[in-house]
Amino acid sequence: MDKLGLNSSTTKTKEDLDLLSVLESLDDSLQQNTQLIQLVKSNLLDENILNEIKTIVSLGTLRLYFGKTMRDLKIVIEDDDREHEIKVQYKGPKHLIISDINLPNSSTHEHEFGCITEITELFNQNVKDLARYFYELENIDEFCTVMEPIVKSFKDTYRRIFLDDRTWLHVEVTPEGFATNIHLVGQSECWHNKLQAGLLHWDHDKNIVDNIMAIFDFSQFPHPTSSTSEVPKMDSEDDNSAACGICLSTSLPDVPGLPLPLCQNSLCGVYYHRTCLYQWLVACAGSRPPAFGVANGSCPTCLQPITCSEKDS
Repeated sequence: MDKLGLNSSTTKTKEDLDLLSVLESLDDSLQQNTQLIQLVKSNLLDENILNEIKTIVSLGTLRLYFGKTMRDLKIVIEDDDREHEIKVQYKGPKHLIISDINLPNSSTHEHEFGCITEITELFNQNVKDLARYFYELENIDEFCTVMEPIVKSFKDTYRRIFLDDRTWLHVEVTPEGFATNIHLVGQSECWHNKLQAGLLHWDHDKNIVDNIMAIFDFSQFPHPTSSTSEVPKMDSEDDNSAACGICLSTSLPDVPGLPLPLCQNSLCGVYYHRTCLYQWLVACAGSRPPAFGVANGSCPTCLQPITCSEKDS
């Protein structure tokens, strides 16, 4: 994107002055050429939004960028050492919408906005409200071996933490910074028993990482080694061990994530997409929706008892 604004400073750089000259020239042209006015209003930006951009640039209070067209804008909000990008599309006068944002999903993102200032004021407050959420995710990323998401961001509200070569811990973080929907990905009786006992003693005065360490009695988190599993790679379709035992594929267009060892039987070794396994178990039970979104039945491969939740993340 082409840069419109720099850091929050009143000092003007040559780049700022050049941009102001361009905007002023455009403004002069709009005043003198009726045909050009209609062109800009129909295909670019209206006069009010251009004036707002000029003001933002002249004050140097916000970092602002153009995208591929003048209708595509990127706003950068700074928060301590973090930068949060908000991509905005101009749909018409007083009609701005959020096209993409590196923050957890919120109904706020679906609002229509009348101006850039309205967007920045709302999301500046949103970022402040998410302070503990940012802290907890950054803490997990720093001290744990995170297997998924492979490319971590604040938009992803979950983390999957390595416990051993067959078991990961799934943790979601609420916007308020609290852990929720904590469960195992893969089955292990040892980890399961520790998790169930430990959740009863969860200390909300401690951060998420400290609670997990207490639950599993870790002095430090385990890491994959050459003898254990590596971080899954999206191009591993040729690895038969990573193919789903039901659909026989590694990745599917409408199925997020890779197949995982969901069977508790350590001798089974077959991987499944959670969605595939869930649908299989529901179908085997007569297609009746299971209570609480958890399907029970037998592993399609080894026939040992197995459970699978409908919602993975």
